[in-house]
Amino acid sequence: MMTKDSLSLSALFIPILFTIAGSADGGSIVFDEVAERSGVKFRFQTGSRGMRDLPEIMGGGSALFDCDGDGDLDLYCCDGGPIVPKPGYVDKPCRLYKNQGDWRFVDATDGSGAPGPSYATGAATGDYDGDGRVDLLVTGWRDRRLYHNEGNGRFRDVTRFAGLESNRWSSSAAFADLDGDGDLDLFISNYIEYDALKAPYCSAPDGVRDYCGPEDFPASSGQLYRNEGDGTFREVSIESGIAAAKNGRGLGVLIADLVGDRAPDIFVANDGSACFLFENQGKMRFREVAVASGVAFNARGDAIAGMGVGRGDLDGDGGIDFLVGDLYERSTVCFRLIGEGTYRDDSEFFGVAAATRRATGFGLVLADFDSDGALDLIQANGHVLARERLGIPFAMPTILLRNDARGKMIDASKRAGPWFEKAILGRGVAVGDLDGDGDLDAVVAALDSNLAILRNDSTGGRGIVLNLIAESRFGRDPVGTCVRAKIGERVIVRDIYGGGSYLSASDRRVHLGLGTAKRIDSIEIEWPSSRIETWIDPAIKGATIDFIEGTGVPISK
Repeated sequence: MMTKDSLSLSALFIPILFTIAGSADGGSIVFDEVAERSGVKFRFQTGSRGMRDLPEIMGGGSALFDCDGDGDLDLYCCDGGPIVPKPGYVDKPCRLYKNQGDWRFVDATDGSGAPGPSYATGAATGDYDGDGRVDLLVTGWRDRRLYHNEGNGRFRDVTRFAGLESNRWSSSAAFADLDGDGDLDLFISNYIEYDALKAPYCSAPDGVRDYCGPEDFPASSGQLYRNEGDGTFREVSIESGIAAAKNGRGLGVLIADLVGDRAPDIFVANDGSACFLFENQGKMRFREVAVASGVAFNARGDAIAGMGVGRGDLDGDGGIDFLVGDLYERSTVCFRLIGEGTYRDDSEFFGVAAATRRATGFGLVLADFDSDGALDLIQANGHVLARERLGIPFAMPTILLRNDARGKMIDASKRAGPWFEKAILGRGVAVGDLDGDGDLDAVVAALDSNLAILRNDSTGGRGIVLNLIAESRFGRDPVGTCVRAKIGERVIVRDIYGGGSYLSASDRRVHLGLGTAKRIDSIEIEWPSSRIETWIDPAIKGATIDFIEGTGVPISK
């Protein structure tokens, strides 16, 4: 192992567009839907009262994380409820399913202490107090909750103590160390001000009642919270400059180095208005630069109906790109990194535009499902307008795009398994290795429909999962870490970011697709502390390797 305490990663790596041997025709991406067989029977209840209330079509998130410290990914599913509860109604809790191994889950909701807020929408995970256990934030239409992980899959509601109580409609959220002090701060995206008893009447062109648009309601701006290091958070939205950005109805959130200076920035996918990119200026100060960076609008200059956000090096050139879901007939937008802090909408070039044009994209994740070293795309879809009688689909199939490793995304949905033919009102997507075999599985939530667990049965390449454990005086959460792996002539770049997808939290371990390679030549890790470590020819014995910052010894499992 070689250690460098201060050196720019960009100086060590010259971006090249690579071709991965065997990726185009050496295997296939195939999933088997196994939720019910695995013991997970969950449906997100919208609580519709037939009045086309906007909250009933906006929920449906989940989280994949190790809640009990046994090394397996567990599953947390957010649930809604009635739009207008009757007197005496008790909210139906969100569900926690513990992974027992061998594709068996048990419902551990009772006694877990994490029932969720009233009409829960989404989940975010992070070890905010540095005790080595992953904590859980659950957002909601009427409420939100922060649950401290007490160990063994038990949680304690610390919302009031932490200073996070609010009845604003919160959507996506993300943890990250935004001020460089070693602990995780928090950004919560809020949507609109909505009162079901005062909502206006909105209609389709034929006069039939339909869902209103976000522009019909006042925006509810996002909130930034500084971690005070004592288990509490302090809102700093105004002094940080975040509050200066107006008219944002946020749904998707991504926190990562988006401008190339290794400081975490905040991207917010707004619904129907310009997206925000808050550039980190240091000392918890931010400047909104979305227009200058090329990510405020799509290539046509139109505002995006931004829902989910996906991140990853799509074309293998070493620069990390990101995608934003959009409405039916507009297509998902792919922002390609073309220079430090500068992006271009290259959705047409990548083939993403043609493949997603007839879909309304919510949860989307870039992940290497066939383990060939190139990132594929899974996107859950479902409209926000109920106009099937007018020839516009409401429920839609989930889309799977396979990366051909030459900068093109190819629609592989029809060959991915029978479940991908099913039309659903898809919303949240979370991805992670649920069975410890080195490839990535997926969870897809839908409205008033069964949650799907997609077991990866793909063939072709071999995958390895890197479990990164950061060491700082505040904790071991690796968000903000960047990994560069050299495998033969290829260099694969991955980073651990906050947020992503839609209302959902994926596993934050790093997955590397080896393709047909038998070994990894080197792994270079830049930790959130700025320490850079390089492991030469790390041993690969199993499907998981632990890397603990500063120890110099990778542990293959």
